[in-house]
Amino acid sequence: MSTPIVEEKTPKGYTLKINIAKKQYIAFNPKGEIIYSDDNKTKPFHIMKTIVFIGLTSSALNRNHPYQLLKIQNNTIIIPYVAGDGKRKYLFFPSDTMLDIVPCITEFFDDIATFVSYVKKGNVPDYILVNSTFSNNDITLITSLSSSSHVEIVNTPSAVTIDDTKRATDQMNNVDINLLSQNPVFLARIHLRNLDLVRVKQILLDMDITESDAQYIIAFLSTMIKNSDKEELQKNVEKLKELKKAYEFYFYLITHNDEKIQEFIAHASKNDLVTFQTLIQKAKLLFPTKEASLRFVDYENLIWEKKQ
Repeated sequence: MSTPIVEEKTPKGYTLKINIAKKQYIAFNPKGEIIYSDDNKTKPFHIMKTIVFIGLTSSALNRNHPYQLLKIQNNTIIIPYVAGDGKRKYLFFPSDTMLDIVPCITEFFDDIATFVSYVKKGNVPDYILVNSTFSNNDITLITSLSSSSHVEIVNTPSAVTIDDTKRATDQMNNVDINLLSQNPVFLARIHLRNLDLVRVKQILLDMDITESDAQYIIAFLSTMIKNSDKEELQKNVEKLKELKKAYEFYFYLITHNDEKIQEFIAHASKNDLVTFQTLIQKAKLLFPTKEASLRFVDYENLIWEKKQ
């Protein structure tokens, strides 16, 4: 008996021929040409990603369907889920496909025991989304059982929340970066993944960033700098260091760390000084008290002296 093939059309005109049993598909562009899965154009089959949800409700996806069609935007796969408060939420993972929609296998488990049975059968998911209500011991067990999987703890500050202000069908068709414009940490993650460093700096200049936001973004930048021996990061390492310095200076401004601010200004380059001066102007708006204003004037004087 032949394996049934399901055909799907994407909004941009791509055709997907999906072999559910083998968890793979062939993709054709609008001209009918095969989109190969390797650069040498020898492999027509694409392997479907497997996403496991543990302790998450499934109203954002059809739990009984053998696969889900998930949206790709800005080189990112958008994974919807529902957790705790009943609101639709999303997680975003990098994707190198040129498609606008990809089929993915999804599995849902209400407890750890059923997930353990699933893994012991030889299943290796690509992504595991775990509700943060599980204990640290449970989460450790999950990661040890499937060490090659990308595990994300959701319903925490690291997860991105989007209020259900539109109908569900509209949301999946219209989710884009603009809907997340109030989440500087998420935007920074996306732009850093794309090495769009100009936009990462613009976040700092244009958005309201809390101490916590700044710390998260500094941590992202530190990790990238630490891994700068990788080829794609080597040519950007100096810009990454400049960005990290700018975010750190801003963090010290809003936490009133005079010693660190003076140290940063003393060792700043000309480009750094321009950025620091702009950030001081921004901080003035956040702290309009007379005492804070005098402090910022002192910083500006230090920058003026450094320029001379």
